[in-house]
Amino acid sequence: MDWDDQASTWDDQPAVKLYAGAAFESLGRLLDTRGRSLKGLRVLDFGCGTGLLTEALATPCKEVVALDPAAKMIEVLRHKVEQHGWDHVHPIAATLEGAIAGGDPRLSTPFDVIACSSVCAFLPDYPGTTKQLADMLAPGGHFVQFDWELDESADEPYGLSRAAIEQALTAAGLSDVAVEIAFERQFEGFTMKPLAGIGRR
Repeated sequence: MDWDDQASTWDDQPAVKLYAGAAFESLGRLLDTRGRSLKGLRVLDFGCGTGLLTEALATPCKEVVALDPAAKMIEVLRHKVEQHGWDHVHPIAATLEGAIAGGDPRLSTPFDVIACSSVCAFLPDYPGTTKQLADMLAPGGHFVQFDWELDESADEPYGLSRAAIEQALTAAGLSDVAVEIAFERQFEGFTMKPLAGIGRR
């Protein structure tokens, strides 16, 4: 899929907006169960797309860095940032490797939370990227991902299994790892029921 081709209409899709809102609510709930809150935190929205999750994070968080390699998706987010006057939200159009290699200072300070909403299943090296991201967390910081659960019986299997998520987060050196249903939302006869994987550095 060419994500740049989706940029101009991405935010117009009701299912996409519903998912992003539910993911934000789930993120807050998951952190709350661990005695944390998003308020005042420094957060990386990895694979942010047009920033639907970033927008929600902008209110409670002290700083949000939003990273995505799709330049047109990031342009949509930059327009939102300018409209709202958010000087604490920083969109970056780059891969993780490219941003790190380029020495982007916004990625040098550890993050309190790294959120990955519907991105990990697309990664060519999911375990390796998870380890890279986990190393960018501050001590006690949390990595949280949302992805569809793999159904190997489907005609076109897609997503990640619970075992794969648990294994990747554990191999990344994260502790208190848990994998559970993130949320359930009904949309046009379909039940959205993605998995949430969470671990602490």
